[in-house]
Amino acid sequence: MADPVYLILVVLHVAVAATAFAITLPIASAIRRATGQGRDVKSAIATMAARAGATAGLFGLLTFATGLALIFYRGGFKVVPPTIHASLGLILVMIAIGTFFQRPTTVRLTAAVDQGDDAWRAARKRWVMGDGIMSLLWVVILALMFIKPA
Repeated sequence: MADPVYLILVVLHVAVAATAFAITLPIASAIRRATGQGRDVKSAIATMAARAGATAGLFGLLTFATGLALIFYRGGFKVVPPTIHASLGLILVMIAIGTFFQRPTTVRLTAAVDQGDDAWRAARKRWVMGDGIMSLLWVVILALMFIKPA
């Protein structure tokens, strides 16, 4: 029988990581569709992007924390394979991108609501680019979780 504490940690880790990944997925297309729409639509989308970003950031931190818990539960950094080290490092990179790029871009997107479609398009491009980078990093991390070193 599998260790129940380890099983709980793994399920929790996968659940928070999946939430962090999925929470912003519909936002990019909503931002694109809002171009040319009225102020109310853009404002609602910008608010949705800010909330989703904050939630993704929280769940990103929880992913990092549960990852650390799993590492230490298994015996520490010396025991886990290098792919786990790389994944943990990429989570830290994602937290930095979210804090220093995505959050300010969301603020720009919110400000662009009243500045017209050109400002909205510029902020939209930056937001979608940042979200795409974050999604790519999540896919790389997921792949690293399944690579078993020889």
